[in-house]
Amino acid sequence: MSNKKNILIRIDSSSSIGLGHLMRTLLLAASLKKYFNITYVTQNLKGNQNHLIEQNGFAHRIVQNMDCDTLLEVIKELGPTLCIIDHYGINIGCETQIKSICPLLVFDDEFKVHNADIVLNHSFIAKKSDYDYLKNTKILAGSSYTLLKDDFLSHKNRFTPLGTLKNKKILITLGGSDPQNLSLRIKKWLITQEKSLHPKGTSHVHIVTTSANQKITYLKTADKELIVNAEDMAKLMQEYDLIITSASTSLLETFALKKPFIAIQCASNQSKTVDVLQKQNLKNIITKFSLASLKSALNFVQYHPHKIKRVLNKYHFQKDKVAKEIIHEYT
Repeated sequence: MSNKKNILIRIDSSSSIGLGHLMRTLLLAASLKKYFNITYVTQNLKGNQNHLIEQNGFAHRIVQNMDCDTLLEVIKELGPTLCIIDHYGINIGCETQIKSICPLLVFDDEFKVHNADIVLNHSFIAKKSDYDYLKNTKILAGSSYTLLKDDFLSHKNRFTPLGTLKNKKILITLGGSDPQNLSLRIKKWLITQEKSLHPKGTSHVHIVTTSANQKITYLKTADKELIVNAEDMAKLMQEYDLIITSASTSLLETFALKKPFIAIQCASNQSKTVDVLQKQNLKNIITKFSLASLKSALNFVQYHPHKIKRVLNKYHFQKDKVAKEIIHEYT
């Protein structure tokens, strides 16, 4: 019989929520499984990727709703040493109730008020001082705690300026669900620009998405080059000269790889990241998408590479630092 302690992870994935909560907790869980038995608690929402939980070897419990009472019942039943919450629908009131039963770690993208033993904000723009109001909480914030696959963390990653678009490869990665359905619109516009440079050439612009995308059937029909559920995103992204990304996890990956980029705000929880980067004099950040804003961002990437390099080099990523904190605290 295993002597491992238990960790419960509460997340959801769907066509509207996307896959970010699931994928980053799977990375964390992979680093913890040697020391803990891990059980995921999720709903069975449309477009979910819950099969990845079992595929990665973790136990899985499905609940019928998101209310706090249901979650508290599961927590009492499983008796975890630590409960990890990565879910925007669970508020501070529920956190307080969970914390009265067992230690609690919460993910925070939106810089909200929390009541937890550990707050994890793995965005590279986060700072411990953002949570000064929490006096008795351990704060894990910033690029040192960013959850990325090892493939993104090579010390060999070096910034290469984009220069002109001639013969350059461009990857569009607007999250697993692309909620604003911008990918194909951007690709078509870029190909139009490309034709002036490659009148006899083939497209160097590709879209990568996931099966959680609500428009996946249409995209597969409209774009025969569509990349779905890429198994090795680090390797794929390394092949491209420019990454057009949402201001989400894929932007963190882009920063770790030190790639020229254009970032588009595709959801409200990305507003803080966008605001911080814009204040660093980056003009390749788009808050409200239009083709005019894309053209302006593309010009900035081509003609001001030193400004992008300066910001990319500010942030330093480390391996397994979150897992090490949890292992130290709870084993």
